[in-house]
Amino acid sequence: MIPSINTGVLPAQQINSSQLLGEGAKLLLETATLPSRLPTLLLGEQVTARVADRLDNNQLAVLIKNALFTLNLPQGATVSGDTLQLKVASLQPALTFLLQDGSKESAEQSKSSSVQVALSPASRYLTHLLSTQTSDAGKPVLVNAAQQPPPKVAEDLQQGVAKSGLFYESHLKDFADGRTSLAEIKQEPQAKMSQTLASAEHAVASARPQAQELGNLVQRQLNGLENQQLQFQGMAWPGQPMQMVIEQEKAEADREGNGQQEMQAWSTNLSLNLPALGGMAARIRLVGQTVQVSFAAEDEQAGQLITQNASRLEAGLASAGLALASLVVKDDGAAAE
Repeated sequence: MIPSINTGVLPAQQINSSQLLGEGAKLLLETATLPSRLPTLLLGEQVTARVADRLDNNQLAVLIKNALFTLNLPQGATVSGDTLQLKVASLQPALTFLLQDGSKESAEQSKSSSVQVALSPASRYLTHLLSTQTSDAGKPVLVNAAQQPPPKVAEDLQQGVAKSGLFYESHLKDFADGRTSLAEIKQEPQAKMSQTLASAEHAVASARPQAQELGNLVQRQLNGLENQQLQFQGMAWPGQPMQMVIEQEKAEADREGNGQQEMQAWSTNLSLNLPALGGMAARIRLVGQTVQVSFAAEDEQAGQLITQNASRLEAGLASAGLALASLVVKDDGAAAE
């Protein structure tokens, strides 16, 4: 089993003289961006990379095992040819390739038989955006739950997700169809970026930070499309970070009489590390108007506390028009239902 590699954009790292020399005066190439679906790579494996594009910022967009990578070239280094022979030099903390001596010769020999690789303008633009970003975390959704009633917290969380920019194109369609207003569109990050760049006096100074922010946003959108999940992190209340994943499950058939009705299910996974109750994870599954809830608590007393207050949870759901179908509480490997 090979070590896991996180997909997305890797932090920029300084290239020192040892990286320029590598093994036997060979060049080390670090990855700037990884494909969302990473192919299997083994330490020491020999791979062939086809140069798809040469970027302005001393980077190469290459295809390795039919997956698009962006490689950083050390300052002052140039690589010729359309095909490169690489060796996987490291997997962690950064995926690094060693340029083999035979790359130039292999490139010359393969010119007549290689398949021409061409990126569309949209692909080139996305590659440039993703290669200029500095972080893939995105801006957190901030919710001040300690000073607000639960309904207001839920509303703020909903607005934070809706106005995150992840659904900007869908909202533009809603605007074109008359289902939303221009004022609401202007509240999203992409629209705010356009307004900032429209000012000539700020255009040059803010162009690069705006491109980095847009690159972060595009990466999150691509990850959402690839994984069919909405992932974000934020503050449940001041000083209390949380992680949440929302996904739409595949429709399942619910037979009613002689007919067949599709029941759509949504699930949300929430992770918290509470000061008094310790680590806790919750999974909420919504099917129609029924809710299935399961808790996993590190501390046994925390699990007991949840069980003792199950009636409050059921009453709260009922006030929202939802029925609690099941409640499962797990602690230390034991489960109570």
